[in-house]
Amino acid sequence: MENGGGMRETKTQLVKAARMYAMCQKAAVPEPMDVTGLALAAFEDMPLKQALLFVQTNDQNIKDLAWALRNSNSAGEFEERVKEIKNLPN
Repeated sequence: MENGGGMRETKTQLVKAARMYAMCQKAAVPEPMDVTGLALAAFEDMPLKQALLFVQTNDQNIKDLAWALRNSNSAGEFEERVKEIKNLPN
């Protein structure tokens, strides 16, 4: 059960990071991934080094989820966009 909790926490952090990344892109922030790492550290009570490593390691997932967020008007649409991402060829 602990493993599922850790996976759920990671997914939650990915979505939060993607929201921040999408907001930074919309605001034309010069280094959106760096700001995303700072925000994750601040709002998730995570050490800065760990937060920056998290966003670097999950760079493409965060960008993909940010795309899904930007192209969705509801939670249902967001879920559909995530499914589209999962089904893309490599």
